[in-house]
Amino acid sequence: MTSSFATFWFLWGLLFVSVPVWFWLVNTLYKRLASNHTEKFRAMGEPGLIRNNRPGTGLRLMKFIFTREDRALSDPQVSRLTAFMLTFSICYLAIFLFLVSIVLVTLGLRGS
Repeated sequence: MTSSFATFWFLWGLLFVSVPVWFWLVNTLYKRLASNHTEKFRAMGEPGLIRNNRPGTGLRLMKFIFTREDRALSDPQVSRLTAFMLTFSICYLAIFLFLVSIVLVTLGLRGS
């Protein structure tokens, strides 16, 4: 029980630390798009982390990453960044779902 408890808190801490890393990655992508791919940046609504961050901004960002729209830009730096962001997102989601399943199983065991 102690091992799974430690694993739970380690993974929760990993998710917690991942949030500022994600914000840094998003900011880096936005800066790169703004400076080198202004048309695409404008098409995405000229997003920013704080400024001009509407509800649809996050959806457009995830669409850009998951549909690999970066390939049309022919920019190896943007492609590497978005490939990493795609992997990062999938890993984050997998860890999150794993933690949720641990919580649900634990609650189920306590309820019976």
